[in-house]
Amino acid sequence: KEQTAKKERFLREVERQLLRKGLDSEMTEGGILNVKWHGQLLCDVDGDGVVCFPSKTVRGVDADASLQTVIQIASQVREYMPIFARAPALKAIGLEGSYKILADFGDAVLAGRLGKKGANFVTWEWDFDRQGVHAGHYFMENYEAAKQDFAVRAGLVNEQRLFSDEQIAVIKNACEFALEDDATLSYAEEKQLQSVQEQIELLLPQQERNQHPTMEQTM
Repeated sequence: KEQTAKKERFLREVERQLLRKGLDSEMTEGGILNVKWHGQLLCDVDGDGVVCFPSKTVRGVDADASLQTVIQIASQVREYMPIFARAPALKAIGLEGSYKILADFGDAVLAGRLGKKGANFVTWEWDFDRQGVHAGHYFMENYEAAKQDFAVRAGLVNEQRLFSDEQIAVIKNACEFALEDDATLSYAEEKQLQSVQEQIELLLPQQERNQHPTMEQTM
C-alpha cells in the first residue's frame, strides 16, 4: 500500500507539471498516466517514471518535442519527490508558506513546496544568524534552473563556467561552420569539435536540436 501510494503521488505530480506545459493526461485504474497531445495518445508514464509509447501513438516533429518534455518532467519529478519526502521544514522568521529545505550549503538554501498546481522552487540566502532568509530567486516549476542557481549562490559552481541556451547555440553553430569550411583542421581537431557538438546536443532544448529524442518503445 505504501509503494502504491508513493507511485500515485509521483504520477499526480507529473500530471500537474504536464498541465503547466499544456499537456493533458489521465490516470488509469492500473496506475498508468496516459499523456495526450491534441486529443491523441502521446505516451504512457508508469509509477516508476518509465516513459513508453505504443506503436500507434501520434508522431511528428512537434509531437516528439512534447514527448521530450514528458521525459524531462518525469525524470525531474522522480528526482525531487523523494527529496521532498525526507526534507525538513524551512523555519525562517517572516517566511510565508510551508517550504522544505531541499539543499543547504554555505549561505545558500534551495527550498521548495508542493502545491495544488505542482511543486515550486526558490533559492535564498540565509541571514547572518540563520534565523531568516533574504534575496529570494523564484523559479516556479523550473527545478533545473533552481538547482543551478543554488549551486552558483552556494559557491559550488563558478558562474563564469555556465552558458545560456543562446550562447550554447552560438558555440554549436561555430563548431558546424569550422567543420564544414575550415580545411586547415587536423584530424584530432575535427574529432574534438565533433565531441563538443555531441555534448552540446544534450544541453540544448529539444526545439534547438532538430532531431528526434531517444525513446523507450513498447508494443
